[in-house]
Amino acid sequence: MQKTYNSLYGQMAYVLVSGLTLLLIPNTLLQLFGFEPTHELWIRVLGMLVLVLTFYYRALARYGNDRVALATVQGRLVFCAGLVVFVLLGWAKPALIGFALAETGLALWTWWELRKG
Repeated sequence: MQKTYNSLYGQMAYVLVSGLTLLLIPNTLLQLFGFEPTHELWIRVLGMLVLVLTFYYRALARYGNDRVALATVQGRLVFCAGLVVFVLLGWAKPALIGFALAETGLALWTWWELRKG
């Protein structure tokens, strides 16, 4: 029987809400983090991409695979580091670190579940 990961259900919920927000009401999220409103299609394309990640996190949470779960931890931590670099370079406002903190917390939760064995 495959192990399930409750942390990845949390990640799934996080990306579901983020993806739907970017797809349907992107300016709400952008303004929350201090970015200018946009009418560019790319923010909705990003929302769709984030939304698609929901399917992968659901499958992984349900059917489990330690190696893939660890890869998500590594990828999410790299993503978080990238967000911090964006802020340090002045490309983004410090509020973006809120995303990095949420993502880091979820990644560490998954890492903790993996570590427990």
